[in-house]
Amino acid sequence: MLNNDKRADKIGELWDVYDEKNKLTGRTHHRGDKLNVGDYHLVVNAIIFNIQGNVLLQQRSFQKITYPSMWTTATGGSALTGETSELAIIRELHEELNLTVTRDQLQFVKKCRYVDWIEDWYAVCIDQFLGNMTRQISEVEAIRWATLSEVIQMNRNNDLDDDCILIQAKTKLFGSDNYT
Repeated sequence: MLNNDKRADKIGELWDVYDEKNKLTGRTHHRGDKLNVGDYHLVVNAIIFNIQGNVLLQQRSFQKITYPSMWTTATGGSALTGETSELAIIRELHEELNLTVTRDQLQFVKKCRYVDWIEDWYAVCIDQFLGNMTRQISEVEAIRWATLSEVIQMNRNNDLDDDCILIQAKTKLFGSDNYT
């Protein structure tokens, strides 16, 4: 199924501003404007697994500003003003794939810091068929399941270095060091 929201990269979204210690500053920021040095906004991503341990891959929309048409394991986006990290990823999963998840289903994996954003990574396990997901066409072109070893090989082919996050995510959910 499709969600026909055609707006990719919604310029003008309002974000909370964080400091270098991941604390809210009380200020907000409009997406598309440059952040001040030392200011950060919050980005959230989830790696989605099914109960068999396969990873959901999504092909980013061709209209995305960054990495258009790229296949990725990351589902997520920027937290909006007033959202916690957990609420933002729950919203993003629902918007992009029509997945309804609870805080109890989320496993926090890792926090990363970049030039002007903080990125929180989560793992989530679902028992859902691809046909039951409704992808937001402004964000997602296609989806499919893949084994972790397939995803790791795809990342190497694309010069991506997030194997560690993938393995940490699978271990959080399944408690296994079997990465196939």
